[in-house]
Amino acid sequence: MKRSIVVGLLTFLAIGCSTNLPTSSTQSPTPEAIAAKPAPNSSIQSRDVFYFSDRFGVRFVSPRGYVITPTETTQSTKPSPPLEVLEIWQQKDFLNRENLPETPPIVSISIYDNSKRLPLTSWKGELSQNDDRPLTVAGQKAIAYTSTGLYESDNVLFSSADGRYVFRLQGAYLQKNDSIRQVFQDIVKSFTFDAIASTGSPNKWRINYSRLKGLLAAGDWRGADVETRAIFQRLQKLQGQGADLLYGSKTLLNSLPCEDFRTIDTLWSQASKGRFGYSAQKRIWQQTASQTKNPKARVEKFGQALGWYRSQPLPEKNSFGVVLAGTKWRLDSELNSTATAPIGQFPWGGISSNLLSDMLSEPGCGSCTTDAIYLASDRYYDYVPALFTKLNQCQVR
Repeated sequence: MKRSIVVGLLTFLAIGCSTNLPTSSTQSPTPEAIAAKPAPNSSIQSRDVFYFSDRFGVRFVSPRGYVITPTETTQSTKPSPPLEVLEIWQQKDFLNRENLPETPPIVSISIYDNSKRLPLTSWKGELSQNDDRPLTVAGQKAIAYTSTGLYESDNVLFSSADGRYVFRLQGAYLQKNDSIRQVFQDIVKSFTFDAIASTGSPNKWRINYSRLKGLLAAGDWRGADVETRAIFQRLQKLQGQGADLLYGSKTLLNSLPCEDFRTIDTLWSQASKGRFGYSAQKRIWQQTASQTKNPKARVEKFGQALGWYRSQPLPEKNSFGVVLAGTKWRLDSELNSTATAPIGQFPWGGISSNLLSDMLSEPGCGSCTTDAIYLASDRYYDYVPALFTKLNQCQVR
């Protein structure tokens, strides 16, 4: 039986979104060779399991092996108590938390109301060190510093783009080489204001495309592909859709805004000179679909043309054991993320190996194997036709 995937504690705004980028559909240029660009380090971008905040329009990567949980905001801190606190525990500690004598080192995210526009240093806390270091987080000026207490801690402070809120990220540790310090840095690097308030309507949101634009400009096709999948997760919940887009392609794709499909296509097409994007994929779909009347064969021919579908099935000896053996649909780790990738390969239509791995390792999930097999293979036969129905509706050409 198919189940909805809950990544971390996903909560979203049930509000429609729009975009301030061009939404008109134009014919993509003829694909041509793309000069190879040095892609930035996108190790964080390779993981696409996210925590989304509906209240503050932010997203960050949910680290594997950790549990994200909101806590009571009863603590008294100066200049004011937090509006919301998230705690990020190692899973083994969280499951055993009732038996622990004290809270172990964790990562925490505290969000404060900054309607008085106080400087960042006002939110440091009494046990903070005077070792402030400037940096940039989510496109905003930030300061990093250390603090003491029950544990030593790394800290980062920054404001939302409109200055309404201050975010304090804190990572506690016992030893300087503890792995949780790297987890903390990964969360900081992945922190994104992925939904931004509409002009004149602070309680209405639209997609923030700046991260996608930056990744595409850098030629980081894999990172941009992950960002595109994240945008669709955000879009689904901004539209108030309770079902899971992974399973409900036929109905949910149809409900998402055409403006965003056109924007995503425009950004991909322009950055790749027509090689990638929905316009390129649509041309290939029209060519391959005309070759057969068999619905399944149409999808597979399309997958072959894009490099999504392999000629030989996945062998039993693979990173998933025998669970996904037999599928001919490629995993994201097998895609060609260089300038020589097949025309139309991105945005990819599959489900990442990160999400599949997390699903298969979930304790006590009896249906996870069945779900993983569906998502890695059979889902394409629903998703691909539904995608092109939507693109036709949106007049993406």
